[in-house]
Amino acid sequence: MFIQQVAKKLNITTRTIRHYEDLGIIKSKRLENNYRVYDTKNYDKLKFLVRARNLGFSLKECKELIKLFENDSRQSSSVREIAKKKLNDLKLQIQELDNLKVSLEWLVKKCPGNEKPNCPIIDELAKD
Repeated sequence: MFIQQVAKKLNITTRTIRHYEDLGIIKSKRLENNYRVYDTKNYDKLKFLVRARNLGFSLKECKELIKLFENDSRQSSSVREIAKKKLNDLKLQIQELDNLKVSLEWLVKKCPGNEKPNCPIIDELAKD
């Protein structure tokens, strides 16, 4: 399958595919005209990678997951540990976002939103 076909099927850009190839995650074969062709194995790796990225896994984590994906003697506990760590990271991010939301809601509530220059949002942002 050509790079354009793969990109369209997986709803990603050709640039993204080239980037993954530059990182050594996937490999293409080159035709005489230098067109990139991807076999089923590399297409499956790309599909796996896209799904993992959509779940929030970093490229580093994706590389680890792909190694496990390709390893028929892998232990599911290794995969589970990566997923558990990602889940914990996401929970922390959600908590941080919740805290930011509360702070921003408080600032918006405090700001009169009128024609006067006094604004608690500006005052808070300007604090040392």
